[in-house]
Amino acid sequence: MECEFYDMPLFRGCDRTLVDPILEKSPSRIANYRKGEFIAMQNSVCRSLLLLCEGSVRVQMTNEEGREFTLDTLAAPDVLASAFLFATENTFPVSVIANTECRLWIVSRESLLALIESDTAVLRNFLSILSDHSRFLTSRVQQFALQTLSSRLIGYLEKNPAVQNLQETAFILGVTRPSL
Repeated sequence: MECEFYDMPLFRGCDRTLVDPILEKSPSRIANYRKGEFIAMQNSVCRSLLLLCEGSVRVQMTNEEGREFTLDTLAAPDVLASAFLFATENTFPVSVIANTECRLWIVSRESLLALIESDTAVLRNFLSILSDHSRFLTSRVQQFALQTLSSRLIGYLEKNPAVQNLQETAFILGVTRPSL
């Protein structure tokens, strides 16, 4: 199954006559990952935009002692690494791990720049994606810096009424399983 580029949030409302020629010349590629495989490693250089076409991933941080924290779980279609690609220090501060079988479209930084320059809809979509990710991260910082474990748990349960896996929930809340 081919990745449906125009179903991706980055390309919603774009002018295909402007975007298609760039996509045809782009050195982008499709990559498949099995459940549990690392798509990106924490502290590795981010050279490409990752577009999640199929599957689900988790975004996870690990500290020096090996303690893990799941920042988010994302499902296709979604854009990964948008905030890191053009950063002064363009490394992944997190690892991206396949939760299920995944298919990604990997787009080079140069190709993304050409797409942004060619169509203002792609530019607007990219800025919207960056802003949404920034807003999400701000809410996560607030959640951990300003809330108690019980208030974080209540907030989590309001958004996710059925807890499937206690260990995963503990990772998401940044606590040990026994603390829950």
